[in-house]
Amino acid sequence: MSFNWAPFGPSRDDDPAAPAAGLPRRPARGLAVLTCMDCRIDPLTALGLALGDAVVLRNAGAQASEDVLRSLRVARDVLGVTTVHVVAHTDCAAHEGDDESAEADAHRVAARIHEALPGLTTQASIIDVR
Repeated sequence: MSFNWAPFGPSRDDDPAAPAAGLPRRPARGLAVLTCMDCRIDPLTALGLALGDAVVLRNAGAQASEDVLRSLRVARDVLGVTTVHVVAHTDCAAHEGDDESAEADAHRVAARIHEALPGLTTQASIIDVR
């Protein structure tokens, strides 16, 4: 099945699904990444990962909202995820550009995930998008 990006301009690839063909459903590294929705972040590249290495979840400010916790529960229970990396970033609109607040919040989010979903190892970091 192919998706037509025509309303958004030309696609970089004729068949965007092709790179995923043949990859298993389970992430190769047993990893989930929770990061911000900021368009400057390419989480796989930023963390040195490849397609199929990790489950990637994104929302404003990399928050452990109920839908994120539900998704991480499925990732843990069904997809074999054992580690969650919460990735904040500098100049985050959700934190009004306060880098210290963004980093501290990433650590709080990691702690919340660890508490809510026993058995998951969590870590947090911040990347510089400047």
